[in-house]
Formats: sequence, C-alpha cells, structure tokens
Amino acid sequence: MSRHIIARLKSDEMRRSASDKMIANYLERNLADTPFETARSIAQRVGVSPMTISRYLRRLGFEGLEELKAELRNSRSNPAWQVKGQMDRFQADIRDGKLLANLLHQHIDSLSHIYELTASRQWQETIDALIAASEIYVVAFQNVRGIAQYFAAQLSYARPRVQFVDGLNGTFAELLDGSVEGRCLFLLDVRRFASKARPLAAEAQRAGVRVVLLTNDSCTWAHEVSDITLMEPSTQGPLWDGAAVSTIVIDLLISNIIVLLGSQVDERVQQLTRLQDMFGDFEP
Repeated sequence: MSRHIIARLKSDEMRRSASDKMIANYLERNLADTPFETARSIAQRVGVSPMTISRYLRRLGFEGLEELKAELRNSRSNPAWQVKGQMDRFQADIRDGKLLANLLHQHIDSLSHIYELTASRQWQETIDALIAASEIYVVAFQNVRGIAQYFAAQLSYARPRVQFVDGLNGTFAELLDGSVEGRCLFLLDVRRFASKARPLAAEAQRAGVRVVLLTNDSCTWAHEVSDITLMEPSTQGPLWDGAAVSTIVIDLLISNIIVLLGSQVDERVQQLTRLQDMFGDFEP
C-alpha cells in the first residue's frame, strides 16, 4: 500500500480538527478497503458529511475519492479477491459465530442496494437490450468467469443465440466480425479488473456491438466504453470478496426477462426439455 498516503494521514497537517482525526484514523485503518468505498459510505462510518470527506481528500492531495482509489489500485500487488486481515482473529470470530453473522448481515445490506438497482433506468435498459439483441455474447475473466458462464447457460433457456465467449482464439472474432447486426456484449468485470475487459468493450463499440457492463463503483472507466452500465453494490467483507452480489444480480436479470417473454420461454423450455430427453442428459 502507498506508504506516502499513510505518512500523510499521520501528519499534523491532516489532523487539525476532530473530524480530521476521525477521517485520518478511519482511512489509515481501512486503506485496503478504500477502493471499494464511496464518499457517502465513508462519511456514514466516520459520522461526517460526504462534503467533509471530499474537502479532506483535496487537502490530502487528491481531486476526489476516484483519484485516491486509482492510486491505491495501481499500488496493490495482492492477487484478486485476496484473503484480508489477521487469520487468528477470524478463527476466533468463527468459533463464537461472529464472523458468519457479520457476513450474513453484509449480504442482507447488499440486498437493499440491489433492490434500488432493479428500480433504476439502467436496469430496464439492460432488460430491453438483452431481449431485443439478435445475439448475446457473455464475457468475463478470472474469478468471475464461472458466474458469467452460469448466466449465459441460464439465459439460453429464456431466449436463443446466447453464448459465453472465452477469448481463447485471441481475437473474439465471433463477437467482432460484424456478420450479424444487433449484437450485444454482456461484460461482467468487478473488483480487480481484467486487462482485456476495457479494450474488448471499446472494440465492441467500434464494431457496432451494444455493450452492457455489469461492474461496481471501483471501476473508473465504466461509462467510457459501455452503452449501459449496471453498478452493483461493492461488497466490503472483512475476509473474502465473494460473488454473492453478482450472482443475485444476474439471477434477477434472468427472472425479469423470463417474466417479460412469457409464453416464448415456455415454448423454448419445452423444446430444450425434449432435446435433453432425447439425448439422455438427465435422469428420468
């Protein structure tokens, strides 16, 4: 982590007032999680206003929280979705039930933010895009690859011409060759972002492909390369950056689409069930 930021937080200049000291103490203790915070969430935890946080960050040498996040992300050498904190403390917490109870409460809190997301204009635009697209290509990398594969597989029960693209051909030509109009790229990229995600989204836009990006507020380039951006709430668990939020969001997307497509989904599921029975993939 950037040593000069910590040194600056400990300086007398950054601890002039009582609110200065509270903010400095909070940031110093939680600097590793700051890339996943918002000015509002920090303000709520410290007990000051978001404007006070913004003014403090400017004195710290940053135009805003996004600039601080970018520096912290660039200075990190930890692997994506790392185990954080002291394992001895976690082991003690799990024995008396505190750790799992805290994680459960965090998931419950995330659900309230997901509900707000489902009521947003971006949510409806995403639903419309996924229904109207001639073809849907789902892409994700590293840790969230499996979630994206699940999304593609489930969505293919609701509508045809959905596929997960792994990019192992080195070109993403099936998405970018321009042979079919009305294509949509559904890109899932959260937390420590994949190096291929941003250039792929930009190239897709240049190829006339509509880009839907599911990410979180740690992403600083989201609106530059996407037609629709869904910002899921950032998880801030003390132990592990889990995938529960992303999984819930994509399950809700699929459910929303199924309801709107109605009888079309029934017909498709009946057809797929017949094929499954014919090829014997499932037990009777």
